[in-house]
Amino acid sequence: MEETPRPQKIQEEINALVRLQLRFNNEIQKALADDPEDAKDSIQDLVAAQLTVISATRVIGAIQNRLGEQLQLQSPLPSDWDELADILLDTTHQAFDRKRERLNNQIARDIDVLLQREDVSTDAGKLRLLLTLAQGTRTAFDNKTHKQVKQIFNRFTYAFYAAQLLEGKDSEEVIDDVMNHLEEAEKVLQETWGQSKFAEVSANATKVADFGPAARMALGEEKLSAPVASLTEDERGALTSSIGKYVLNEVHRQLLLGAFSELWVEYLTKVEALRVSIGLEAYGQRDPLVQYKAQASEMFAQLLEDVRGLVIGRAFAARPRRVEITPLETGEVASAAVTETSVQIGEGASSGKKKRRRRN
Repeated sequence: MEETPRPQKIQEEINALVRLQLRFNNEIQKALADDPEDAKDSIQDLVAAQLTVISATRVIGAIQNRLGEQLQLQSPLPSDWDELADILLDTTHQAFDRKRERLNNQIARDIDVLLQREDVSTDAGKLRLLLTLAQGTRTAFDNKTHKQVKQIFNRFTYAFYAAQLLEGKDSEEVIDDVMNHLEEAEKVLQETWGQSKFAEVSANATKVADFGPAARMALGEEKLSAPVASLTEDERGALTSSIGKYVLNEVHRQLLLGAFSELWVEYLTKVEALRVSIGLEAYGQRDPLVQYKAQASEMFAQLLEDVRGLVIGRAFAARPRRVEITPLETGEVASAAVTETSVQIGEGASSGKKKRRRRN
């Protein structure tokens, strides 16, 4: 006849099986000592209650993370899942109601202030108003400085409202609208950056050539020597547009180089890992060289796709870094430089001849 294991031994084995730290009361331990079968139902209920508490804790954490605030729950939590679910739903609804009321009060207060500052009769003013309302400020505690700080947070997004507006529309129509909007946005960025750069360069510019390659593209070679003050309104507009296009190209270049710099190292790391592990393909009766070429080609195609996505995602939110415009040399300056170079070459040749004569 086999000897019945001690209750402590049974408890350790059960904890190892269910991977939980169960605590048996005196009644369960006594049942384990007399007849372990009598404690079966009690142990199952204890395991179910423990799993319910763990699951509930995770759900509560997810809800609190989503709400951004703590839930006011009773302690201890009920072990019955249905009862606990009802409590969580009621508490979450109450938290949402409090948050909605708080946000509505903040938005109503901010609208009164913004309407006095923004001109909502224009589309630009309406857009600034909507973007400002989507963000709010709150007081938080900085653990490093141990001081109260103001934090900017997103109150809400317009994603769901945009989805309602797009509901029922044809996909091709939506694509055309988005592309038209992006093209118009690019034109606005080009115009804005052109005006900003034109004002910056004009502070020290004396002639059109000081505006760099954009001046040649906009006004031609014959206008490079002309003073800036002599430009007509149309010529200024053409020059501003050309400068904006030049700055926009530089921004796109910076974005493309930045995207490649970020993703290229990761791509090389993956290729190196593939090179090290590709020999294992031979165990599957596959040629490692063929598999390496195929997988490396897929990885490179994925790299290009990731670069495109990264550039497109940043194209309309990026701000241009320092874009230097190098002044062009006008015809007079270039001719003088050529003449000076010719004189230097001639002097060098003459001195060379004299030296050769001295040797003779």
